[in-house]
Amino acid sequence: MLTPLSISGLTLFQVIFAWQMCFAAILVWQNPKSRCLVLFFVFQALLCVANVLESAGYSLAGYVITPAFTVAMGPVWYLSVRTLVGASGSGLQSGRHLLLPLASLGLTDFVQPLIALGSVMLLCYLVASLKLLRDYRDTVYQVHADAPTVGLNWLTWLLGGYVVLSLTDFVRMNVQPITPMPWKAYWYFAHEVGFFGILSLLLVGVIKQPHFFNRLAQYQALSQPEEAAQDKQLAQSIFEAVDAQIREQALFCQPRLSIQHIADQLSLGVKQVSWAINSVSNNNFSNYINEIRLEQIEKQLADPAYAEVSILSIAMDNGFNAKSTFNQAFKARTGMTPTRYRTHCRVQSTV
Repeated sequence: MLTPLSISGLTLFQVIFAWQMCFAAILVWQNPKSRCLVLFFVFQALLCVANVLESAGYSLAGYVITPAFTVAMGPVWYLSVRTLVGASGSGLQSGRHLLLPLASLGLTDFVQPLIALGSVMLLCYLVASLKLLRDYRDTVYQVHADAPTVGLNWLTWLLGGYVVLSLTDFVRMNVQPITPMPWKAYWYFAHEVGFFGILSLLLVGVIKQPHFFNRLAQYQALSQPEEAAQDKQLAQSIFEAVDAQIREQALFCQPRLSIQHIADQLSLGVKQVSWAINSVSNNNFSNYINEIRLEQIEKQLADPAYAEVSILSIAMDNGFNAKSTFNQAFKARTGMTPTRYRTHCRVQSTV
């Protein structure tokens, strides 16, 4: 039989939640590229502390400030994601997003309207954050040969889960006045556990992926389609120069090869190189480089001179830096696993 969840239990969980967020802030501070998330985790810790104090009957000069945190949650998520991926925006533009949360501090008597406003704002800002991550994905594939290793697909899925949880939390907060007390506590606790899990996974993801491409604003134009038709002959000429440079100098063997590096070597603009590769090869930069790598790996797997060399060593020597990424790309190209392909080549050579 269910028994009402005690306030002390909820309070203890909020204290643990706050401690976890402070610990997360300390950890992400170690990596300059993810340091922008420090304020995000500190914000979450302050929200937990405010929840604990208000549940204990304490308030700031008689004001309940947690509804203002609800209004601020969306902008904080969005600004954190925007800073993480290096999207454009000055400090003044960023501050604009915080004006409404600051104004809501003086309107905390209107608890339910603020909760409703904050819930709608959170969903809108989360959708905007997901759009930023989509642009990030498209741009990374135009700029980096190792796009999967600096990609943020895991964060996209995490935000998607947060959207679903926020939708149910939106319902919970707006039906609080008519929800019986025991179920109100259980529902609240379940959502807190869900948010705790998602933010913990965010911390794990940031720690496991220390490398981010946080220059979206600088290269975002590369992922946009060209509006005007350009000279196909010029595209072919640039592509041939790029292709020759990459093959002759074995640049594809560099795991972190970037389009900027190639453009600098050829004294060309990054946009020109990207346009030429897209136009002639019908591939983005990352897929184009991986096609060259896979072509070379296929030759080596079929070559008796490499019979004693492990498949993983061949893959790593040709620029892949993750076994799973290599296996997936190889099977997509050949329809076979690397091991089966090597065996197939040996059988064919003996026929």
